[in-house]
Amino acid sequence: MLKHTVDLAVLKKDNMSVKIYTCAKMTGRDMKEMVENAKKNKRIFESFSVTVLDPILEEHVKAEKGLLIDKPLSILRGYWKRDKQMIREAHVIVDTTPELKSEGSAHEIGYARYFLWKPVVRMYCGDVKPLSAIVYFEDDLIVHSPEEAATQIQKYWGTWTKRFFWRVSLYLRCWPKAFYYKIMEWK
Repeated sequence: MLKHTVDLAVLKKDNMSVKIYTCAKMTGRDMKEMVENAKKNKRIFESFSVTVLDPILEEHVKAEKGLLIDKPLSILRGYWKRDKQMIREAHVIVDTTPELKSEGSAHEIGYARYFLWKPVVRMYCGDVKPLSAIVYFEDDLIVHSPEEAATQIQKYWGTWTKRFFWRVSLYLRCWPKAFYYKIMEWK
C-alpha cells in the first residue's frame, strides 16, 4: 500500500478542494463487497481532503450478500439522471473497477471525458495491469490504489487554479482538432 505522500496538514492549510465521482461496475456484483469497497475508498479519499460522490452510496445499495440485479427502467432513469448530475458536479472521474466490463461505467466515462472534458483516472486493483494500451493514450492517470489516486488527484487537480490551467492546456491542445473534426462530419 502506498504511504500517504501528501502532508495532510498542508492540504487543509491550503484549503484544497476537489470532488471526484467514483464510477464502478455495479450490475452482477456482490452488493456487500460493493458497499464495503465504496465506503473504504470514500474513507481513504476523504483522508486526503477529496470529496467523494459515489453512486453506490447515493443509491443506497444494501450491504448484503447477493448480486445486484437491474432495477426497472423507470428507477434506472432516475439513477442515471442523478449520476450525470454528480458527474457534472465532480472535478475528476475515478473508475474504481476498470478491469471489469461495465456498460454503465463506459457511458459515465464517455460523458465525463468526451462531453464535459473532465480528467479521468483509472484505478486498477493492486498490481493488475490494464488489458489495453489505449488507456495510456486516453485516460489522464493510471493508478493502483485509492491512496495513489488521491495523491495524484491533489497534485494535478487539487485546487481551482490547477484545474483551470489543466483545462486551458486541454482546450488549446484539443479544441481546434475537435472543432475541425466536428465540421468535417457534416457530410
